[in-house]
Amino acid sequence: MIWPDLSVAAWAPTKKNLHLYAQMLGKLRVALSPDQPEWMFTALYLTARGITTGTMPWRDSALQASLDVFASELILDHSDGRSRRIALVPARTIAEIYAELLGALNALGIEVTLWPVPQEVPDLTPFDSDRRAAAYDPAAAQRWFAVATATAGIFERWRAHFFGRSGIQLWWGAFDVALILFNDKHVPPPTDRGYLMRYDLDTELMNAGLYFGDDANAPFFYGYIYPAPANAPQLSIAPATAAWSDAIKEWVLPYDAVRTASDPAGELNAFLDAIYGLCGSAAGWDRAALSYIAPKRPVHHR
Repeated sequence: MIWPDLSVAAWAPTKKNLHLYAQMLGKLRVALSPDQPEWMFTALYLTARGITTGTMPWRDSALQASLDVFASELILDHSDGRSRRIALVPARTIAEIYAELLGALNALGIEVTLWPVPQEVPDLTPFDSDRRAAAYDPAAAQRWFAVATATAGIFERWRAHFFGRSGIQLWWGAFDVALILFNDKHVPPPTDRGYLMRYDLDTELMNAGLYFGDDANAPFFYGYIYPAPANAPQLSIAPATAAWSDAIKEWVLPYDAVRTASDPAGELNAFLDAIYGLCGSAAGWDRAALSYIAPKRPVHHR
């Protein structure tokens, strides 16, 4: 794969709308999914064609909501075989897309109330009030998806050695693709980080991911350990293009450093290896107990 340029300015209108579509799916996920530790019931996931909520229970049935970046559609699939499709092109306002989503849910008999205000973004215009001119470039969305897919694939292969609880998610609040490792040791949650973090940071974890940038920041990979080692800013990190960020209190690796590397996967794996190494050497994780060696697969002869 040739990793594309994801400079925010080049696709900002599409990026904003794609993010808001994901937020709509995320809010539906929260509304219909039973609670799980560390907010895992709120995450979205990548598919071979875009983003999905995964299967959500509804009474004695189930619903799945997806965004297909190739068909440029939001799709609702009910477990009784019915489905509804919402076209994203030609581009329409956020209010129009949201109204059609609510109508599709109603047509499928899904009685749910969604909070229409976006989260973790500067612009809090409610979905149902956002009638500004819209823009959506399917090619730009597909470039984003190619990078998200490649990143998730690297994360998937890398985490194969980990025996603890782990997952790969698309977090619709900040719109980042993330890998989380939990060693399942409880810790007191922070009391100064707000409601979300109070119920998120209640266990030891390693988090790494790709943030797709904003008006002030180019896209970057990030990583952190919680609880953070006391001397985290001074700890050695790899590769050479990675560094500690005082602004966000995490290690960062510029996306452009990965995409322009002779071996992008190797560059990202080095970053993951370095942070996980610090889980053991600086954060006190029992890495031996958390190591998994896969059994050799049998060779079947026909």
